[in-house]
Amino acid sequence: MSLPHGTHWGVIGCGVIGERRCLQLPVGVQISTCFDINHERAQRLAEKLGGTHGTTKVAATLEEFLATPGLEAVIIAAINSELVPLAQACLNKGLHILVEKPAARSIRELEQLKNPHGRIIKIGFNHRFHPAFERLHEELAKDPADPIMFIRAQYGNGARVGFENEWRAKIELGGGGELLDQGVHVLDLGAVLIPDLDVVAGYTRTHFWNMPVDDNTWAILRSPESGATFTFHVSSTEWKNEFRFEVYTRRCKYQWLGLGRSYGTERLLIHRMKPEMGPPESEEITFSKDDQSWLLENENFLGAIRRHLHVNGGLEDAVRALSLVEDIYQSSRRLQHGAKDHPRWYGDHETGMGASPFDRTPNETLADETSAEKLN
Repeated sequence: MSLPHGTHWGVIGCGVIGERRCLQLPVGVQISTCFDINHERAQRLAEKLGGTHGTTKVAATLEEFLATPGLEAVIIAAINSELVPLAQACLNKGLHILVEKPAARSIRELEQLKNPHGRIIKIGFNHRFHPAFERLHEELAKDPADPIMFIRAQYGNGARVGFENEWRAKIELGGGGELLDQGVHVLDLGAVLIPDLDVVAGYTRTHFWNMPVDDNTWAILRSPESGATFTFHVSSTEWKNEFRFEVYTRRCKYQWLGLGRSYGTERLLIHRMKPEMGPPESEEITFSKDDQSWLLENENFLGAIRRHLHVNGGLEDAVRALSLVEDIYQSSRRLQHGAKDHPRWYGDHETGMGASPFDRTPNETLADETSAEKLN
């Protein structure tokens, strides 16, 4: 089947994340084909896309999907265990790829990825494209003489009934727990602002959900050069969804609050200290309720393909984030080794992070079935 004129992408994994990305495409891009082992889910997404982006075909198999003529790039929104094999299958066909974070269950898995045709590899770090973070980055760049002293972050959701039975709760499918899920976003943001972060200490624990992976993680990181410190807590027992990312310099405090939807209105508060100290001068910037980060990231992906623009969130960033994740798990294991009241999960590298080989073929991929309740 020949495709109509335009830029043609495909999507593998038609769950919430795949759908959200496909509904915010750059002008001139359309989803020509989609694939999911749940054929009905793929069909529902194809019907939604058909009304706004032209005809979208549903492939019955991965092989049929990859054989789509005229296909240029693929969005991969599958469960963690399938990200690398699916990415490899697409790269082998000469397709550009946008792979949802964390891109793999471990660095060891990610290192298996080969790029024989030199295609664009974009990792789905959409939090980089939130307007509050972009404005925060701009504000920090205005005064390079006012360096970051420390960053403090909190990111959490309350999950949902049955969460302990989902793929994220299975070590062989997810590779880790809350740290590898929302924690990867927080680590990526911190590393954008403090690129040379090292792990000082990490502590992971399963407090509530009956599962073999962490539902809470705390960590302290620092820059060995500047001494800037980054601390964070991520949780799937945050009974009211919350996102908070605070940056402290010698003269200012920046507070990024909210991501829209159930995380609250996205805002950036800037508190500027006066020479005489005392109460600061404060400014509050409120952003649109519509989350444009998916569209902006898709535009960056298209720009990298078409105009050779810098990939904002690429393979090297995924490697960096996964390296920090593994260091935090190892730190937690050392901290709690031999403790009488040790938690059920503290990062067992032998049975967890990338220890199990792929036990399903790419053709058996599962969509990232994150519920709308968690994301909204």
